[in-house]
Amino acid sequence: MRSCNTFAGQPERTVAFIVARLGSSRLPAKQFRKIGRTTLLDWLLDELMKCREIDQIVLATSAESENAPLLSWSTAQGISSYSYPGDVNRVTTRLRRAAENFSADICVLVSGDCPLIHAPAIDRMVSALKRHPEADFIAATSDSHGCLPALQGVSVAWRRTWQRADDLSDRQPLKEHHFPILYQRPDLFTCHQVTLPKEIYAPFHHRYSIDTWADLEFHNALYNTLADKNSPYSLPAAIELLRQDPSLLAINSHVHQKGVEEQSRKVLMVMDAGGDYGYGHLMRSRELALQLTERLGWPCTFLTGDQEARSSLRAVGFRLLPREITPPDLFTPEKIPRLPFFDLIILDLNSNNTLPAGWRGGLSRTTKVVVLDRLNDWTQESDLVIIPGVTAQIQTNKTTGAPPAILAGRDYVILRREISRLTRNKVAKDIDLLVYLHHKWQQDVIRKFAGKTDLSVHVIEQQCTNFHHLLARSRVLLSGFGVSFYEAVALGTYPVTWPFSAAHDRDARSFYRNLGLKPIMVPDDLREDELATTINMALGEQTGDTMKDGTPNIVREIKSLFEQP
Repeated sequence: MRSCNTFAGQPERTVAFIVARLGSSRLPAKQFRKIGRTTLLDWLLDELMKCREIDQIVLATSAESENAPLLSWSTAQGISSYSYPGDVNRVTTRLRRAAENFSADICVLVSGDCPLIHAPAIDRMVSALKRHPEADFIAATSDSHGCLPALQGVSVAWRRTWQRADDLSDRQPLKEHHFPILYQRPDLFTCHQVTLPKEIYAPFHHRYSIDTWADLEFHNALYNTLADKNSPYSLPAAIELLRQDPSLLAINSHVHQKGVEEQSRKVLMVMDAGGDYGYGHLMRSRELALQLTERLGWPCTFLTGDQEARSSLRAVGFRLLPREITPPDLFTPEKIPRLPFFDLIILDLNSNNTLPAGWRGGLSRTTKVVVLDRLNDWTQESDLVIIPGVTAQIQTNKTTGAPPAILAGRDYVILRREISRLTRNKVAKDIDLLVYLHHKWQQDVIRKFAGKTDLSVHVIEQQCTNFHHLLARSRVLLSGFGVSFYEAVALGTYPVTWPFSAAHDRDARSFYRNLGLKPIMVPDDLREDELATTINMALGEQTGDTMKDGTPNIVREIKSLFEQP
């Protein structure tokens, strides 16, 4: 970066504006998420400091209290900042005022969620604008093969261009993005195209901004793979890696790029977890929420009382309602007025939680309600019931007529991404028996059995963050019937049921029957010799067809609720 001093006779003062707010709806505080051991902002600033054509770097944010950490960061990094005191959604005005405040002649917009920028490319864009003062802004052109550069989140324009674009952005959608009018109205703004360094051109188009959890996973996969090859985390190195291993593109290729005029829906996920209920429902609700955010751009908020579940959800960027609002009495007249408005509410409640007749009455008429895994009297007031599996006691896959519609079957099984990715890898089966049982007396029986057998046995006693890896390594899973049975089948691990109740027994038998598997169950009056026979029987069985993730199907059906007249 050049010295910040501007000499007389050199009017083209170039200022780079890092545009950032911590209130992202899809991944809050994403700028401080880490890629490797370094935050997204630090990666970006480190590359920006290498630019030779930039005189000053400024953090441009809004004057919200939640952005205070951004201001502290800029001070610690020795760069200036600007906090716009007006409407947070008037992004074009915020940037215009920042440019005016710092007397920028040439403005370099750098999106705070794009860590893979490229200093030589930015320098080339700035130099081109200086040579072509008649142009309003700079854009990159394709190469001789028709490929476009992978540089994203960067634009270069004159301050006068930003001022005029802000004046002409007369609708809110045009105000709340990074000057889309420049590209929508070529009759009003002149663009000069420039060829960028060849090492950042790619034969594929992909997104490099970080707006969702999948985007962050993608960048960490890039970083870790490059680190294993002793390569730097940089845009040229990333492009070369993706040429060699295009499978990495699948990590976030499904993420939807929101349009300027696109309407977003706010989602509330109400979920029971913990205790005898376990955490399988947490995993599936989390996956559904992630894919709603990634595939549709709909931000999700969770309501759950379990502390471990709350920590798990917060770790992947979800907002949480206060714990004093609990699922059972959520829809009482006293609680509904305290809730913010949501376009969609998804209920994943255990069988002990039932809602009173008329529970739907306090909600807005425009709010849609989806129920997961319940066919009770109270669910009749919902718009859609989804049974993510093969245990529903209904005759058809999808009912029609009066609401609610009911979806069920293996096409709607929710497999979390950790499981889906493991299905594409060959994992050595070095655990004979994986045990996930809630009751201590059951665990004691298994430990006694394990001490008298040569089998490799692993017992899970509480929520286990590496459960998916253990499941992939196991030949047999012993558990009460639940979500993990579908995950086991997906990973080629044979599920054995030790039912917790008559309902578990019924659902497990339906599961085995509908998937064409041999039903292997632990009887209530278990004898030690019978346990050995049961486990050995399961070790000789195969799960057959691969289970696929049906979450995209659920997302499509939920979206269709808002497309109906």
